[in-house]
Amino acid sequence: MPIEQLLLTLRARWRVVVSVFALTTAAALIGSLLMPREYSATAEILADVDAPEPISGSYGPSYPQQTQMFMATLADVILSDRVVDKVITDMKLAEDKDALARWRKDTGGKLSAKEYFAQGLRKHLEVRPTRESSVVQLRYTAASPQFAAQAANSFVQGFIATQVELRSENAKSNVAFFDASTQKLRENLEKAETRLSHYQLENGILNAGERYDAELTRLNELANQLTLAQAQRFDTSARAQQSPSLQGTAPDVVQSPVIQRLRTELAHAEANLHDVSIRVGNNHPEHQRAVAQVRSLKRQIAAETKQVVRDVDAANQVNLEREKELHAEFDVQKAKVLAMTSKRDELNVLQKDVESAQRAYDVAKQRLSTNSLASQINHTNVTLLAEARPPSRHAKPKIRLNTVIGAFLGLLLGLASAVVWEYFEPRLRSPGQAAQVLGLLILGSMPQNRPPLTASLRTALRLT
Repeated sequence: MPIEQLLLTLRARWRVVVSVFALTTAAALIGSLLMPREYSATAEILADVDAPEPISGSYGPSYPQQTQMFMATLADVILSDRVVDKVITDMKLAEDKDALARWRKDTGGKLSAKEYFAQGLRKHLEVRPTRESSVVQLRYTAASPQFAAQAANSFVQGFIATQVELRSENAKSNVAFFDASTQKLRENLEKAETRLSHYQLENGILNAGERYDAELTRLNELANQLTLAQAQRFDTSARAQQSPSLQGTAPDVVQSPVIQRLRTELAHAEANLHDVSIRVGNNHPEHQRAVAQVRSLKRQIAAETKQVVRDVDAANQVNLEREKELHAEFDVQKAKVLAMTSKRDELNVLQKDVESAQRAYDVAKQRLSTNSLASQINHTNVTLLAEARPPSRHAKPKIRLNTVIGAFLGLLLGLASAVVWEYFEPRLRSPGQAAQVLGLLILGSMPQNRPPLTASLRTALRLT
């Protein structure tokens, strides 16, 4: 429909638009006035999600996602059966005759009173956690302002009590578990200590560390002495095994002071023999004395050389015996150290068993103490921020809003009614519309001369 024709239609049928608008607005106003009044009471609680635990000192959720999950869980707990049961008990709904009468009327006894009251309480409660703060609003809507405030406060108290119970019950169950575990771990610790003490008494171990270090030091000393004795024995054995033809050039023979002195005297005697041989004959007594002196010195050198060789052999035997003794002592000490090492390993195993049992016992005892303290805590990180008070004005129905909405809808319905009426009963409202509908050329038009409104009313009255 063209805009011009729409405007002419609305102008012609303005009574329809006004009538529908007035009826719809009046209906919305009357309906709002006839609707039952509902009152909303709001209580606010503060959930300190960043507060540390009073016992362990650990902090709550630190990430925004964890905080949102914590707040959502908080809302679920508020609407849980446990909290709702506390609200029913606190408000004594099961003893209220009017409430029981409504229950029988609405359910006919098919649903238990507890379930009926729980459904009604959840239906009228709105939990609104805020996104950027830790404040949670509990808004309860009821026909009575006093009942709405009482229900909202009962939900807050029931929720706080449930939080305390959940924390204490969890801690109490942990106390029972850790108490039994502590006793068992204590028995294990005592058994481990008994095994360790018995082993120490059986093996005569008082201070295993110092004794083992002393025996190990003794073993190292014997090893050094054995190495030195073996080196000395190798040296004397090599000197003793030289061939007799080389004994005169042996280091021990060459370095012997006696042999050196005798060899010097022999050299002088041989020189003297040579001089005597030049001056006198072989049968001359002086020559014979010189020969006898040379022979005597050679016999002395030979005897002294044999004596040095015998001394080397004796030293070799002494070194060999010393080596055997040190080797035997080293083997005995080595076996002793190995036995002590084995005992020390067994002792270390027993000591580690005692230390492990002690650590487990200490941890369990600490957890027992922590949970014992936690079971006695009667507060949580949830605090009542604002108590609900009976509202002075009703929250529903919202008469002004409903009237405005009714007026807006009435205006739309009035316009739509005028257009629909025009669709079913069309009229020629303008020369252009007549030319379009009849398909004829308009030669001219006469202006419409409407009588005044008072004249129209008089004419209508005369006709009646």
